[in-house]
Amino acid sequence: MRGSPVRRSITVAAACVALIGAGAGAAAADVAPPTPTPPSPSSTPLGPTVASPGTPPIPPDVQAGSFVVADEATGAILAERAPHDRLRPASTLKVLTALALMPRLDPAQVHLSVPGDIAALATDEPGASAVGIKPGLSYRVSDLWNGVFLRSGNDAIATLAAMAGGEAATVALMRQTAQRLHADDTVVVNADGYDADGQVSSAYDLALMARAGLQDPGFRSYCALQKAKFPSVNGTTFEIDSENRLLGKYPGMIGVKNGYTSLAHHTFVGAAERNGRTLVVSVFDAGTDIYQQTAKLLDWGFAVPATAPGVDQLAAPDPLQKSAVPDETLPPPDAVHAKERHTQAGNDGGLATPPTSAAAASLTHKAKDSGSTMLGDVFQTLLYILGFLVFAVVGLRTRVLVKQYRQRRADRA
Repeated sequence: MRGSPVRRSITVAAACVALIGAGAGAAAADVAPPTPTPPSPSSTPLGPTVASPGTPPIPPDVQAGSFVVADEATGAILAERAPHDRLRPASTLKVLTALALMPRLDPAQVHLSVPGDIAALATDEPGASAVGIKPGLSYRVSDLWNGVFLRSGNDAIATLAAMAGGEAATVALMRQTAQRLHADDTVVVNADGYDADGQVSSAYDLALMARAGLQDPGFRSYCALQKAKFPSVNGTTFEIDSENRLLGKYPGMIGVKNGYTSLAHHTFVGAAERNGRTLVVSVFDAGTDIYQQTAKLLDWGFAVPATAPGVDQLAAPDPLQKSAVPDETLPPPDAVHAKERHTQAGNDGGLATPPTSAAAASLTHKAKDSGSTMLGDVFQTLLYILGFLVFAVVGLRTRVLVKQYRQRRADRA
């Protein structure tokens, strides 16, 4: 027995809803695929581990391909594994960038960001980490360094490099600085550590760099920050926090820099202080448990007597220029260039229009936010389509019913 016209209409509409729901599920799967498992560290056999005579063995679960544990004050290396293996450094190379540029850039200097500062990142470094630099906004040099150390922002490095004369000039300065540090394993190709053919460093060299950074007051203040305010639109700020999971959690952790790329795996260089003694540790080619491995190496190092002989020695650097400690009490920099930005916006169509709220600006710092926004747009579009289909079905059924009604009247006449 056939159902009524109304029932058939409802059935058709329900079928449309089911089809739309299936399409929405497929679209959602396309927009937000499962997060892939990070690559495991190198499967090659671990090199020999050398430690100070008479000390306990290195914990067996330290499976990093290369590491160095050294005394910051004396430069004595307490333990090492493949210290001079030339490996991809990822963002730990930003330590060298900081040593090269910090003394040359006044932390209070205000820079008006323009599109050219970060234009190359989209094509040259897809998927690179970013703090969220917005063309048309103003940033102090100290803000940019906060973005480098806390959020590993390649856009912040690109802006600093532009202020220092461009990436080529910055790379040249980094190479000169590496020479002064006697970091002979390091080959610099770009300013931010993004994977590039031929760009390498070593656990030994990163320990040299971190040790030099700890002796620089400006560097030390940046690398130890756990949180900072970052400029946003309309003179507002939003909070950024450090990606270093040991900072504020491991007792005595001073900081320095972490890194990750799919080719480098996880890398880290840091320092911690306990009972007046500071140790430097650098770890290359590690898995997702790099922070646990680093903590175990530090615990081992602090258990070694300060008088224990080293198995090697960090080279003493040539004199390096020191940088100034930033003044974090300065007001937001946006007002400094408000008039200039307005003039440039009128004359240069290339300047991007800033978003209208701090919340909108902060969305760029979490990739999942952009995915959520896209997903919302998909569902909104599907709802519009669903509404149109239901309206069309109802309209067609109405026309059929009206035609049948008129036919019945005509038959009666």
